[in-house]
Amino acid sequence: FKKTPLVMKEGVNYRVKIQFRVQRDIVSGLRYVQTTYRKGIRVDKTTFMVGSYGPKTEPHTFQTPVDEAPSGMVSRGHYTMKSLFTDDDKNVYLEWEWALDIKKEWE
Repeated sequence: FKKTPLVMKEGVNYRVKIQFRVQRDIVSGLRYVQTTYRKGIRVDKTTFMVGSYGPKTEPHTFQTPVDEAPSGMVSRGHYTMKSLFTDDDKNVYLEWEWALDIKKEWE
């Protein structure tokens, strides 16, 4: 994900959709944390409460609320995102990095 950035047009509305599976124990107070960096400097940190889930064979789905991509000449460029799932006990279940390029037009 980090080597091939997603390209997003500035100012568009978007949401992140994640599917995950709980296999063994009940997960209490699951949170999705997304930290955004630009040129190595943290520009945003957002935490979403996902909920509590029990084991299930089918995947669970979580969607963030609709958000607007930054717009304007200063906001265009390369962003690095660090995302993770954690719970009330501070256990980290999954952590990954991905990249996003904000451009004037879809390319």
